[in-house]
Amino acid sequence: MDYEDTKNAGEDDAAHTSTATYDQDDDAPDDTFDLELDGKVHTLPGALKGAFLRQADYTRKTQELAHHRRALVAERQAVAAQAQAVGQASHDRVQLAALDHQLQAFQGVDWQTYAAQDPKGTQAMWSQYQAMAQARDGLAQALAHHTARGELQAARDAAAKMAETGRTLSQDIEGWSPEVAAKLVEYAKAFGVTHEELAQMADPRLWKVLHKAYQADQASQQAGAANAAAKAQAVRPAVTVAGSAAGGGGVRDELGTKEWMQRRNDALRKGR
Repeated sequence: MDYEDTKNAGEDDAAHTSTATYDQDDDAPDDTFDLELDGKVHTLPGALKGAFLRQADYTRKTQELAHHRRALVAERQAVAAQAQAVGQASHDRVQLAALDHQLQAFQGVDWQTYAAQDPKGTQAMWSQYQAMAQARDGLAQALAHHTARGELQAARDAAAKMAETGRTLSQDIEGWSPEVAAKLVEYAKAFGVTHEELAQMADPRLWKVLHKAYQADQASQQAGAANAAAKAQAVRPAVTVAGSAAGGGGVRDELGTKEWMQRRNDALRKGR
């Protein structure tokens, strides 16, 4: 065991030291204090209290240090394993390319003519060809499995990032919901943004910008519709009614729609 392992082991041992609880009762005499250790209460001289407090603080800090060290070691091991897997995959791809190149050389062999001239040599070469082809197929399958596993892990990581983005947006955008997200997706697609590109957009800041653009566009459309309705309401045919109906109680353009229709109907009945 090297020095680093001995140091880690010492820290882990210290992290499992029994915890102590101190009675902070102000009524207790200054020359004694109560110490609870492993479920038992001990009354000790007050002169020892500072030493026990320092020991407890040291134990707490040692526990925190050991926890962080274990997390760091686990992260380092995961990175090393990932790097080893990537390196192995690259090495396998090089081997696969070499095998493909060697197998391609066998395609021009006239096996029948060669067997008639040298049966034993042909048999040996054929065995070599078969072994090489089997090795190539096995390596190709291993690479395909590694690639599929990498794609699956990448998809899981992307989903986790999008879930975290959704939690952030639910806190920063009032009324955020999957329905709002779906509307933003359709809104972005109208500008040529693909679903694959949106799936990679895990930055919540970009979604906030997209949401503001969507809201501004919706507000503009609603304002345009309101203006169009107001213009349509203002454009009405003028009605001229003879007689008393054309006076102060007649039909005028400035009247509301309900009053305008009622006076018009009254005028028509009187004109019959």
